[in-house]
Amino acid sequence: MFATTDNGLSGTGKPESVFISWLLWQPRGADLAVEALKEVQKLSRYDDSDPDITRLRSLFVSLAGADGPLH
Repeated sequence: MFATTDNGLSGTGKPESVFISWLLWQPRGADLAVEALKEVQKLSRYDDSDPDITRLRSLFVSLAGADGPLH
């Protein structure tokens, strides 16, 4: 059984930990910028009021190489 921790925010885990886990699970040779953009699009569906989601989205935006806002 897996233990979960609550960091006092959304309970989803630290955005940086989620981001690193995502990176480690990408297949060899994957275009990380393209895959990161897909994650940005998925995360855009969520409300920006959660600071964890906002931070995670910004990490993916950075990896995708976006200079401006992504939709």
